[in-house]
Amino acid sequence: MSLPDFKRQPQLFGIYGPAGLELASEDRYRLFAEKIYPLLVGARPELEKCYCEDNGRPAVEPVLLLGVTLKQFEEKVPDREAVERLRYHLGWKYALNHEMNEAVFDSTVLVRFRGKLLEHEEGRLLFERILQGLQEAGLVSRRYKQRLDSSHVLGMIAKMSRLECVRESLRLALRELDLILGEGGAS
Repeated sequence: MSLPDFKRQPQLFGIYGPAGLELASEDRYRLFAEKIYPLLVGARPELEKCYCEDNGRPAVEPVLLLGVTLKQFEEKVPDREAVERLRYHLGWKYALNHEMNEAVFDSTVLVRFRGKLLEHEEGRLLFERILQGLQEAGLVSRRYKQRLDSSHVLGMIAKMSRLECVRESLRLALRELDLILGEGGAS
């Protein structure tokens, strides 16, 4: 998949414009937008290594996918719910520089993106960039003793994806059973 052109400037009348969303300075979504999102944008050149330049249809923006993956881990939500939050939640839109009427992607894109990160050994990128930026901003001490690693983040989200898969399978099986019982009772 080839990379789309990256839009660096938000729309004038969008969520960030003069008539846009006003969040308190300590709001977690505003902090994410101001402190973490620029770090993710800075990681784009490294993410580009995971994609072909001119091969196939344009991919979903990897900076957005990286941000959704981080928010997904932070709020402990499965893939489908993460995409729904990106579609409807103003805080997520604000944090991830996603405009109000901008299209969202299918939840399976997150699975493929995490696969690309693991395949190209770029999973560490997520935490190294963010940790460095948070330390520079003074939000995390440089002498913090807890070991931070990205492998458990990607692993936890993968587990959520498996659980979501089981839930979806059960939902479809119950719907099919309902259709069968509905047809049998009607004849």
